Amino acid sequence: MVAWNLARRGINVLVLDAGQKFARSKFWTHVKPWEWRERVERGEHPPQFELDRKEEPYIYTKDQPFDLVRVWGRGGRTNIWGRVSLRYSDLDFASAERDGWEIPWPIRYKDIAPYYDKVEQLIGVCGGTDDQDSLPGSKFHLPAPNLRCGEVLLKKAAASQGISVVSVRRAVETKPYKGHNPCHYCGACGRGCDVSAFFNSSDYLIEPALKTGKVTVIDNAVVARVLDGDDGRASGVQYFDRITKREHKVKARVVVVAAACIDSTRILLNSKSKRYPNGIGNSSDVIGRYLSEQIRFHMYGFVPELMGTATQNDDGIGGEHIYMPRFNHRGKKRDYLRGYGSQFWGSGAQMSASFANNLPGFGKTFKESVKQRYPALVAMHPYGEVLPRAENRVSVEGTPLDRYGVPIARIEYKIGENEHRMAKEMYDMAEEVLHAAKAEILPFERGHLDVAGSAIHEHGTCRMGTDPKRSALNGFCQSHEVKNLFVVDGAAFTTASEKNPTLTILALSWRASDYLAEEMRAARL
Repeated sequence: MVAWNLARRGINVLVLDAGQKFARSKFWTHVKPWEWRERVERGEHPPQFELDRKEEPYIYTKDQPFDLVRVWGRGGRTNIWGRVSLRYSDLDFASAERDGWEIPWPIRYKDIAPYYDKVEQLIGVCGGTDDQDSLPGSKFHLPAPNLRCGEVLLKKAAASQGISVVSVRRAVETKPYKGHNPCHYCGACGRGCDVSAFFNSSDYLIEPALKTGKVTVIDNAVVARVLDGDDGRASGVQYFDRITKREHKVKARVVVVAAACIDSTRILLNSKSKRYPNGIGNSSDVIGRYLSEQIRFHMYGFVPELMGTATQNDDGIGGEHIYMPRFNHRGKKRDYLRGYGSQFWGSGAQMSASFANNLPGFGKTFKESVKQRYPALVAMHPYGEVLPRAENRVSVEGTPLDRYGVPIARIEYKIGENEHRMAKEMYDMAEEVLHAAKAEILPFERGHLDVAGSAIHEHGTCRMGTDPKRSALNGFCQSHEVKNLFVVDGAAFTTASEKNPTLTILALSWRASDYLAEEMRAARL
């Protein structure tokens, strides 16, 4: 986003990408399961989006695993992301002012709302017209996809419990949009979209930016450190060629770090010098701390109204067509802070019937049981906010070196009692909604949470704020200490919220680069 916005303003940008462009012609988007098996048996392989941890390892506390998904290549995780595009509200930005936990954001909804508008119009986000205090609406949404049968029933069931469920907001083109193809509802978005019908930053931002002639991309450039000069400002970047492992250095007037939260933090902490012995811009010892993600679990059931009915084409836009916004700030006072919402992917007749692994039986009767339930599956996936805590952190002190001789990241992350209390209510809510739908609920383990990192929403390790002693960045993602250094990914977030962060990352990046461009024009950078 920063490269695209600066390039159209006439500013020269060098992008260092740890991978290279993924060829859409090689995606296995529409390969069926039996074809997939045959291809693999022939020695063929789909594109490897996720980085092999053996190539670039990280470590975590033995009894507290953290599942970090990284994609090195043009567009990064937006090649395979869930595309859920939710606006934050002042319920998020001012949460600390209400409950007293840690620091509030230095911005409010009014500051970022114009950029939400711009991003939605640029990338295309489908959704409904609903507008709530926990989930602001938009007049720029593309048409929402029709709900699946099971989703209609879940929406009615939630409403009977006083909980609203709305059309999901997703960065998917539900009609031809600005030269991009509309989604054809194959439902295989997690394999990469071979027609570019959902937003990925390669097709929608980098490719247009390259056409300006102002952007240069160096592929397979694994960034190690931000360099600083005698004046204390960032002077450039050290990187290593992923293929040859040779070291390179480039100079820059301004350095923008956007390697995704964990790797951005690792880069900053490894950027040590006499002036910055704790990492560049980290005199406050904030960088690396306050790692926040989200807690998550899954609950499935079969709704009797759909048992034994004809199989429908439920592929849709990939994932769910509905979303449950946060509601727990209303009504009775809770014994925990912050809140949760829910997603619903996996409902209806989807590409697999993995639920069959949990059904009893064998042979003909077993097959009949699976077919009877196949159209009737519904699913809930609640997400809850994790409070920012200083002890939840990323560090590099004393860690092993990677293949380039650079210290790897250590992730220390623990779910607190606050989140466990929240999870109890989340389980209660999911059961209540499924019972209201008269669902036959599949066995589940109450209190179980996904491994930390599974939500793939890392935030907070280089947070913004007004106090340089308690935050690393100002409200424009600019380092308090190093004025020509910006951090524009999830690391800049002050809190995690219960929402997916990508739309907010894009909006904050656009806002930051507008500010950056003006500072350069005025010769303050």
